[in-house]
Amino acid sequence: MAAKTTSILYVPGAWHKASTFNPVATLLEEAGYRVDLIDLPSVGPAKHLPNFDADVEVIRSHIQKACDAGREIVLIGHSYGSIPASEAAKGLDLSSRQKEGKAGGVKHLVFCCAFIVDEGHSLIGAFGGSPLPWFKISEDQLEVNPDTPEKIFYNDVADNTTEEMIRALRPQSYQVMHTPVTYAAWKHIPSTYIYTTQDAAIPLQIQQMMVETVAKGYPINTDTVDAGHSPFLSKPKETAEAIRRAAGEYS
Repeated sequence: MAAKTTSILYVPGAWHKASTFNPVATLLEEAGYRVDLIDLPSVGPAKHLPNFDADVEVIRSHIQKACDAGREIVLIGHSYGSIPASEAAKGLDLSSRQKEGKAGGVKHLVFCCAFIVDEGHSLIGAFGGSPLPWFKISEDQLEVNPDTPEKIFYNDVADNTTEEMIRALRPQSYQVMHTPVTYAAWKHIPSTYIYTTQDAAIPLQIQQMMVETVAKGYPINTDTVDAGHSPFLSKPKETAEAIRRAAGEYS
């Protein structure tokens, strides 16, 4: 069974702690997967970061640890989290490690309503260089916070959960979104994109554009969850099943 040898590594998006993934993590663990939730240094830092390097470093350390244990890895990036996750996977994919005679490695990437960005582009630069209209950016350009998160992130989440999630949001280092990507892992590692049909943060047509235009020519599988930008809260069962499909459990 794929679950016995597979680790799921989850990288959250901006403003969020990885614990938001707990409803899905529990289901995956019950199915036999080992789940590792990775908090990003750029979320709620004591001092805002000038680039995404610290995020990449911490993700890479988690990947390396799973590799050293001989684990095959499904690396999930939610929203912004897919960008440093992709960068962190360089040289640690399953194929590259097998060629070096090493066990373990990233066997699959999962983009959960996330950004697909090509080399040389940043999150902001890839979409015209302008911040999203719901960004509240500090005067010094170092911090960004979301306006109306209840509408942007949690439009299909129960009210009591929405209130709890909004209280848990943390200021985000803004300059990480301006850091150019140097490695597009989706060009080298099998990938799945989970479309979210009710997404108000990254509308479905933008998700589809990234898969069909930015990643044109690369065989990215797609799956769909009828949810907003936080499917791990509103549709945990469906999200877990999509991840298990990506992991190859049902093939």
